[in-house]
Amino acid sequence: MISSPHRPTYVEVDLGVVRANVAALALYARQSAPASMHIGAVVKADAYGHGANEVAPAALQAGAEVFFVATLDEALSLRATLADHPIVMLSEPEPQFLVDALRAGITPTISAVPTLATLCDTMTSMSWSDRRSLWPSCHLEVETGLHRMGSDRGTLTTLAKMAAAGGVTVRGVYSHFARADEGDRGSESVAEQVLRLQEAYDGVVESLGYRPLLHIANTAGLVHYPHTAFDLVRLGIGMYGYGEPSLSLRPALRLVSRVVRLHELDESSGVSYGHRRVFPAGTQIATIPIGYADGVRRSLFEVGGQVLIRGRRHVLAGTVAMDYVMVVVDDPEVVVGDEVVLIGAQGDELLGADEVAARLSTISYEVLTSISDRVPRRYRG
Repeated sequence: MISSPHRPTYVEVDLGVVRANVAALALYARQSAPASMHIGAVVKADAYGHGANEVAPAALQAGAEVFFVATLDEALSLRATLADHPIVMLSEPEPQFLVDALRAGITPTISAVPTLATLCDTMTSMSWSDRRSLWPSCHLEVETGLHRMGSDRGTLTTLAKMAAAGGVTVRGVYSHFARADEGDRGSESVAEQVLRLQEAYDGVVESLGYRPLLHIANTAGLVHYPHTAFDLVRLGIGMYGYGEPSLSLRPALRLVSRVVRLHELDESSGVSYGHRRVFPAGTQIATIPIGYADGVRRSLFEVGGQVLIRGRRHVLAGTVAMDYVMVVVDDPEVVVGDEVVLIGAQGDELLGADEVAARLSTISYEVLTSISDRVPRRYRG
């Protein structure tokens, strides 16, 4: 993908806001959990579209200690930025890449017996000095109710025994909440998952003879169920300013473009592909160089999508095209070159990713991570 500075369309990320959000969440966590609890920062999917190699150091400065990614490629890229800090993969790498991960000081998740067997066999075939240089370790994922990945209780105990016999350190045991973001409506599900996790964890501790980190809480879990913070909290969407309005977190990202053309309809006409809506003669239309190839959903027009120009809201005039959106402008002061905000604040107005997501019947995570690589990222703070 081409990420060019030659187009007036970009993402602006305020790293000072990221630091403030992490610090606020860490303070909340420390008030709710044991002092020994660790703060994890989830920076997978390029830090939810914000830029992992820029966000991670900011989170580190604000108190994050462990960094979570989804894939080995993400982990290797982040390792170039974070030379000495723990990076954990929230997935199991292909067995042939386990040594690559360990050589880079990356801790994989392991859920399958054959994968751990491959690791143990590889360690056995190495010299003592090579084994010491790798310090093989992993996290074990427990299936507690999300039904995505992870081991059942019996398999987890088997993995723990294999790790102990094979010289692999189990650094953590974890699971993922399915309904923590639903507040009280998710309480029964949360309680069941915590019980399953704790039972599985007790079996691991018995097999290992030591206590790895126990973790399940994300931002929503921390806020709604602080007793589930255990040894580590994985801060995800909250780092970026969304998910928990009660904590007064601020969005760190703005998606910005400019007005590149203004013209007045000389007759009644539709705008953009399909002419889905007809506007009367005299309607002022602004063209903005951003489209669905940049991550603005094509259907946004159909659900009342808006942008901010000069601190006021303006509605989309037609279907989002690959490279452009058009909006109806009823402010005579708008001129070519004016800033347009599609996500974020402008003046006293805020058009948050959660609002955009609600229109599209999705979640802020998808809106943020859908901003394409074609849109360059700029950083401040």
